[in-house]
Amino acid sequence: MSSYGFLKGVMRVVTQLIFPFKLIGKEKVQNGACVLVGNHYRLWDITHMACTTKERVHFITKQELYNNRFLAYLCRKVEAIPVSRDGQDAKAIMTALRYLKKGEKISMFPEGTRNRTGEELQPLKGGAALFAIKARVPVYPVMCLRKTRLFRRTKIVVGDAIDLSAYYERRMTAEDYAEAEQLIRERMLATKHDYLAAMAEKKNKKKRKRDNTDGGQPRV
Repeated sequence: MSSYGFLKGVMRVVTQLIFPFKLIGKEKVQNGACVLVGNHYRLWDITHMACTTKERVHFITKQELYNNRFLAYLCRKVEAIPVSRDGQDAKAIMTALRYLKKGEKISMFPEGTRNRTGEELQPLKGGAALFAIKARVPVYPVMCLRKTRLFRRTKIVVGDAIDLSAYYERRMTAEDYAEAEQLIRERMLATKHDYLAAMAEKKNKKKRKRDNTDGGQPRV
């Protein structure tokens, strides 16, 4: 087993023990290059991304993680991509694009940092649209329905592929990238909201069926 496969297996077991999760819709993620994006509450959220596929995922991580010797070792083993806090890192951009053009996957948390604000989704810092458009690959949202909590299972929902092909032939401007990032943000939120609405409707249908079966009379 590769170092990546071994570490992924360990992370999956540990995460399921501490912050258990159920991954819904991972079959939507096709083989080959793509950008995985998600909301971000804890360091363990990277496990959700890795478990969407059997293929290797290259994580875009903060450069600061490399200040910790143990985390730096893990990041190198899984071939993570360090990026500076301001996001203006040409080497990181070129590395991510190289992986994508080789047919591999990258993942990132476009909020830029963990969400401690109470907002549903913070403004995106950018990057996901640039990678997807330049490499001409789809984007998949991977959304926690709520903040992960110790020993309480959280549902993680994978959304449909976000197709940015309308931008492929453009001479992209900053405004175009901002527009594409906003589209990604809207689809990230829609992935969460659509699932919750579908579950609410399913619950209502069960209630209506039960009421009809009871003839509308209270149970004894």
